This record gives sequence, structure tokens and C-alpha cells, in this order.
Amino acid sequence: MYLSVLPSSDTPAYRQLYEQLAAQILSGALPSGTALPPIRTVAKELGVSVITVRGAWDALEADGLIETRAGSGCYVAFLPTEERTRRRMDALNEPLSVLLATAKTYGFSEQELYESIRLAWKGINK
Repeated sequence: MYLSVLPSSDTPAYRQLYEQLAAQILSGALPSGTALPPIRTVAKELGVSVITVRGAWDALEADGLIETRAGSGCYVAFLPTEERTRRRMDALNEPLSVLLATAKTYGFSEQELYESIRLAWKGINK
């Protein structure tokens, strides 16, 4: 598990942590049952407050992505495959809508858009 916080980001630190962990959970990089490090440890390593990390953990728990076990800590929750797939697809909806609106505004054809996506995908998978 890798986490970082960019202090210069417009996104609040707790949200940055939430988004990073949610992505790792939904992608399967953090499988069900994986123990999360203690909140104090994460806060110290990232140089943020315990309240910041607690906010991310609370939001993840509220969304059913992690669970707290009394006296044991926080763990990645079990998500059925269908639920995991649905949540991964939901994560694309907003940025995809923005991309499509931008492509339409600039007059890109469907083929040009596909080619642009293909090249960008190829670039990030080098």
C-alpha cells in the first residue's frame, strides 16, 4: 500500500487519502481482509494530523470499503465482484463525461477520440 499527500493540491488531504485507498481497494491491489496500518502511523509517516487520516478512514468505512474490528484495527471489506465492478465503472463516469464534453466542444470525431484514448493508454502503460 502506497499513500501520499500533496499539500499544494486543491483536494483536501483526507480526500486524497480516501481516493488513493479506494482506488487500491477497487482495483484489487488491496484484497479483502488486508489490514490497514494504524491511523497514528499513517499520520506520522505522511506528516498530517490524526484527524485527517481518521476522516479518510471514516469515509471509507461509511462507503463500505473498509471495516473496523474492535481491538484489532481496520481491514479492507469484502466486496462481491459485481459490486467492485460497478464501483470501478462509477469512478469513470464523471471524468469520462468531462472528456466527452471537451471532445465534442473541440469537434473531435468518434474515431479521433478513440485514437487519442488509445495513444494515451499506450503512453501510460509503457
